[in-house]
Amino acid sequence: MTNAIQSAIDNLVNQIPGGQAVQQNIKTAFVSLLDQVVRESTTTETTTNQSSTPITKATTSATQLLPTVKSSSSSAGSLWKDANLQSLAQLSNDLTADDPAYNEREATLRDRLNVSELESRLRSYAGSMGVEYSSTDLDGILRNAGYGAAHLGSSDRYMDAVEHFTNEAFKNYRERSSNVPGPQRA
Repeated sequence: MTNAIQSAIDNLVNQIPGGQAVQQNIKTAFVSLLDQVVRESTTTETTTNQSSTPITKATTSATQLLPTVKSSSSSAGSLWKDANLQSLAQLSNDLTADDPAYNEREATLRDRLNVSELESRLRSYAGSMGVEYSSTDLDGILRNAGYGAAHLGSSDRYMDAVEHFTNEAFKNYRERSSNVPGPQRA
């Protein structure tokens, strides 16, 4: 049973962007949290208040170690040039896919996006994985997130799409870092 838990933790932590040092810190925090939860569940009374308070504190400590790409509902401002700008609502459902309003909204959303910060994150993560960064990675994120169907004009949905495709790029970096080159042909 312990090996299965250890394996599950390892598999989960290996999916987290940020390199081995960040992954090790998260793993340590998670194992500590799990240990604390198990200890406290066996030593405290089973009332909700007594058992949930320490768990909440430990969870807060562990989540502080997570990588910088987070859900837009909690940190959308981290990739916006100006986090104080009002969110843009989804466009009308009456629009067709080729309506220019989608392209205009996408241009507005991209203008609000801190593209240099996004590129910096990609470069940093690629470097931490020991793989080469390519500007096509950033282009792909912007292109895919910019499709009207991805965001429907909503700034929250646009940021969700940016973060989704950024995490896909991180996943690709992880996969590339573990690829073993095949035999070289003469």
